Amino acid sequence: MSHQLTQLQIQRLRKLPPNYRIIAAPRRYPVVRRPDGQRMLVQPSGRLAAFPLVERVQSYLRVEGG
Repeated sequence: MSHQLTQLQIQRLRKLPPNYRIIAAPRRYPVVRRPDGQRMLVQPSGRLAAFPLVERVQSYLRVEGG
């Protein structure tokens, strides 16, 4: 299933400075990287929001046979 960007997202992407890079577009939210390395989501309203970092963790529910 493909999702289209809103007009506000497209306008925001066009107005970004050239040193911002589009790095992903999962679902309806493009992700851009600022020059300082921080990732930002472009919301449907065109606003930029911090992209939550997901850390890799090991599950404590892992059961080992004995």
